[in-house]
Amino acid sequence: MTGLVIVAHAGLAAELINAAEMIVGKIEASAYVEIKPDDSVDKIRTTLTSAIESVGCENIIIMTDMFGGTPSNMSLSFLKENRIEVLTGVNLPMIIRFASDRNKFGVSELAAQIRDTGREGVTVAGDYLKK
Repeated sequence: MTGLVIVAHAGLAAELINAAEMIVGKIEASAYVEIKPDDSVDKIRTTLTSAIESVGCENIIIMTDMFGGTPSNMSLSFLKENRIEVLTGVNLPMIIRFASDRNKFGVSELAAQIRDTGREGVTVAGDYLKK
């Protein structure tokens, strides 16, 4: 099984997990890290390390709220080829896809599938009205 860690500013990570679990049920082997404005680099690294260890999986997908932000930058140091992958720009469809496909693919392919789902989950509703 592939584990999940969501890392985001403020309370976003916890609420994304809560929302996803309303739809798909309990997401086993998952954790979240909330980055606060006054958190030191050492505190973030320690908290992120603990979250990764807590999921208890060899393979892990880390999802962060945006590329270039502290959650993303700190998570990148945990990248391990074919073991730990980082996806940025997390949204609810990505977490749902993770929950449904976490046992179907290796980390790299799973990350690509989740990325594609995240992109597809962003739409301009008015475009549908024009059709």
